[in-house]
Amino acid sequence: MDFKICKNIDECEALWQSFSSNERLFDVWGYRVCFFDKREHEPHFIVGYSNGRVEGFVPLVFVKRKNQYNYFGGWFTAERNSFYIKDKTKIVKFLEQCPNNTFLEGLDPKENNYYKFLDDEYTHYLDLSRYDYSFETYFSSLDKKRQKNLRYEINNIPEYKIYSNRIKDFKRLIELNIKRFEDDSKFNDKTITNGIYNLIKLLGEKGILDMISVEINNKVEAVDIGAVFNGRYYALIGSSNYQKIPNLGKLMTILDIKSAIAKKTRFIEFGATSDHWKNMWEFDKDMLLKFMK
Repeated sequence: MDFKICKNIDECEALWQSFSSNERLFDVWGYRVCFFDKREHEPHFIVGYSNGRVEGFVPLVFVKRKNQYNYFGGWFTAERNSFYIKDKTKIVKFLEQCPNNTFLEGLDPKENNYYKFLDDEYTHYLDLSRYDYSFETYFSSLDKKRQKNLRYEINNIPEYKIYSNRIKDFKRLIELNIKRFEDDSKFNDKTITNGIYNLIKLLGEKGILDMISVEINNKVEAVDIGAVFNGRYYALIGSSNYQKIPNLGKLMTILDIKSAIAKKTRFIEFGATSDHWKNMWEFDKDMLLKFMK
């Protein structure tokens, strides 16, 4: 097998379009490319050929700031990333072509069938069909003491109003997220911030944005960004002023689940990281994989 490096973004798009199943949100090039910034990123697709025909590719991008090769799309899209290779038994040959300082995260668990990858982090989700698409049925499946505590905590949140798809509240989300995570907030990275904003606009244009804002005493105190695609609800990112209003984040989780049910999706995905609060909700979870060289 011969290998070439593709650095032309248009050619990379053509490769992606020819291999992607477009099954999941970030399988769709248009959503993933929101996080490509030509000032910060250089495409580095490793393309394998046999007898002049493309056998597959590994979609890398060189991140200048980190001096590192990552999966195209970066951190925000790193949920169940796959390798676009026709014959997965040849995956080792593709991985051997990865340059030094390659770090691929969020790989789909099924990729372990072809190569022994490292464990990354758990990704969390709910299969709503298990609960007959009923929030009450899901809630009643939780530990009895937890149910009691959650009811008490939610009932003690001040009177609130809910708004949908107010793009202007994105600025408040950034503010709340930085307040919560300080130097660790992903919104300190302008590339990610711009990417999320571009994504929100595109999701809105496509009619699949589900941005939930909660207002208390005439001030937005919580914002969650979600998307509905192909039977799945993606709870992508959010933040709340929990320091001022305890348990507001728990309310947002409930609103996300109820919205997913109302939109008749089978799955709601809460993503990786933050196991401490996600475990409280007894979500299903799968271990994602990673590759480092």
